[in-house]
Amino acid sequence: MRRLKNDQPYTFRPPRVKEWLRPLAMAVNRRIHLDRKYNVAKIHDEGFGLIRELCQAGHSVMLAPNHSDHSDPHVMMEIATRHELRPYFMAARELFQVNAVVCWALQSMGVFSVDRDGPDLSSIKTAISLLELGGDPLVIFPEGEIYHHHRRLDPLNEGVASILLKGAARLDGEKKAFLVPVGMRFFHDPAVEATFRDRLSRLEDRIGWTPKPSMSVGDRIVRLATGVLALKETEYLGRAGTGAIQERLSQLCENMLADVETRYPKDAKATTPPERVRALRYRIRRRILDLENPPTGPERGTLLDDLDRVFTALQAHSYIGDYLSGDPSIDRRAEMIMKLEEDLLGFPNYPVARTARVTAGEPIPVSDLLGSGEIPAKGGALPLTAMLEKRLGDLLV
Repeated sequence: MRRLKNDQPYTFRPPRVKEWLRPLAMAVNRRIHLDRKYNVAKIHDEGFGLIRELCQAGHSVMLAPNHSDHSDPHVMMEIATRHELRPYFMAARELFQVNAVVCWALQSMGVFSVDRDGPDLSSIKTAISLLELGGDPLVIFPEGEIYHHHRRLDPLNEGVASILLKGAARLDGEKKAFLVPVGMRFFHDPAVEATFRDRLSRLEDRIGWTPKPSMSVGDRIVRLATGVLALKETEYLGRAGTGAIQERLSQLCENMLADVETRYPKDAKATTPPERVRALRYRIRRRILDLENPPTGPERGTLLDDLDRVFTALQAHSYIGDYLSGDPSIDRRAEMIMKLEEDLLGFPNYPVARTARVTAGEPIPVSDLLGSGEIPAKGGALPLTAMLEKRLGDLLV
């Protein structure tokens, strides 16, 4: 997972669309981001014709893709352009803090910020207003984080369904709200297999090991991942764990979160590891940025260390112990190596061409479900999220 700065003050960045910039921005998206940075050579899409019809009819449409690769929003933008769509995107606040030019470009293309760790009312109100307006789709990634496993879906954030339900409640006339699951998968050119040996050697060298190019790729990946896990366990818990990898990953995540939670008020609604991480980051950042009673030097050090601990907990949560053993395909091995590269080197490599296959599933008719009572107006976020999770997961099989 990419380590982003989340101890900086937050200012909401609304969308400020500039249509004159779109042709240039799309050219940059294709040639710089898709072609060069992420090596996405081909994009196959399915089901977006119906999305275009719904948007042209003025309906309120939210697209909810899985989020397993850094190129996801760039792929979605390219597909939208193919189908003459003008989407808005909700994006993490950290992206707008790269520099002023990036911030301006994002806003100009209809991207607006969200603080994933706190109650960002400005972002929520903007999303609801866009849905109420209709005509242009709103794209929100309900997983929130990038986990680099295309075939497994992480638990979805209920806030996405909550936003759509609030937007649907404001619609009148013939306008209706639809929630569309979008499954995104990436396939590597077989030539990627020839890159595994050297990339793994670099990773082994990164942690001070002697590279073992004679070992099988699968064994090297498992060996490396286990070694990194042992290093993290020793760093934070004082010793390496024993037992099955998945059990150790879960235990490291739980121990880290439980330790940090002893120093801050606990959010009773936060139950899953991602929810607990978001709740802790919100409380830690609020204390770091307290201008009326700023933390002392030692306290600030502890706060920053706690941010690091919750980040490590989320890293541990993001790994799936049997992801590779369950299906040691070229694509899964490539994903695991990319994930390790990001965690150990800062960013994954994309050495060969990839193909993105993106499928827009059957739209969930939210307005009709509300009207029939199948989804309650109050408390409907939970069943709607479950419905989205089931349909989105089916698209990844």
